[in-house]
Amino acid sequence: MQGQMGATLHTGDLPVPDILRYAREAEALGYHGFWLTEESGKEAFALLALLSQATQRITLATGIVNFYSRTPTLLAMGASTIWRLSGGRFLLGLGTGGIGFMERGHGIAIERPLARARETVAIVRGLLHERRFSYDGQWFHIRNFGLREGPIDGHLPIVLSALNPGMIRVACQVADGLMSNWPSRESIQELQATIARECGKVGRDPGAVRIYTLLMTCPDPDDPAAVAAMRRGVAFYCATPHYHHIADVTGLGDQVRRVYEVWQSGDYDAASALVTDAMCEAFTLTGSRAHCAAHLRWLLEQGVYPVIYPLFRRDRVLDDHLAAIRLAASYLQD
Repeated sequence: MQGQMGATLHTGDLPVPDILRYAREAEALGYHGFWLTEESGKEAFALLALLSQATQRITLATGIVNFYSRTPTLLAMGASTIWRLSGGRFLLGLGTGGIGFMERGHGIAIERPLARARETVAIVRGLLHERRFSYDGQWFHIRNFGLREGPIDGHLPIVLSALNPGMIRVACQVADGLMSNWPSRESIQELQATIARECGKVGRDPGAVRIYTLLMTCPDPDDPAAVAAMRRGVAFYCATPHYHHIADVTGLGDQVRRVYEVWQSGDYDAASALVTDAMCEAFTLTGSRAHCAAHLRWLLEQGVYPVIYPLFRRDRVLDDHLAAIRLAASYLQD
């Protein structure tokens, strides 16, 4: 496979045997990474431990786990465990977690996320790479502490989920990359410019901060039911104001806000029906084969790391996950 790509899923959508099959298929197709969400699905590190033994080459990643429900020390312990189990095939993706999930599911308010991200990354890095580590932060006070097994051998990449300018700035200062979504050409170009500017402020090479992006993928662009599932997925993200700036930059702000208004009324089917072909083609891997191949190749040429995110039909969950990663890989053969 030309360029590096990843595959992801919501871990609550498939049973464990199917997730293992999906991961092995991604590995066989030459994907670089297999990224696990957590949210209300399966606990990420337990599943990663199983995947570390079920795969041989593919990099395993959290995409993402939140940095509120685990302390930085526990995150470092989990990262160290998967790193050692997998022979260094691990990347740690961190973020705030969704507001609804954190507040309704965990009962935790998302407070001061930028400072929390900075503190978490500093502590995790310190514990992974130093034999003894101290840190006096706003939330955590680590005193001459080290992991019993000692530092890991090698550099474990840390990626921050970042949609807003503040978290992008933090990622440019402390992380190895950032995870975005809705990768239109215009939004990626704006993100590249922002990274160059923010890295310049701290004297860092912009090339040290890689762009990773979820890339919602239609497993069968010729099937109306599969395209309808994609429209529903796009509408879901339209309902989150965090994505409206990307829509504006892409020239689709009015369309996205119309979907948002109808979604807020509770008529999800009507909102989904308002998602246009232009929106799908700009933000996802949907459309003609030529369009999809060109968009995927463009992302890779820009140094962007796409993470294939299958939007599936409810009666074909595993089949659509497998079809999506096969289809995306085939686009690179055109």
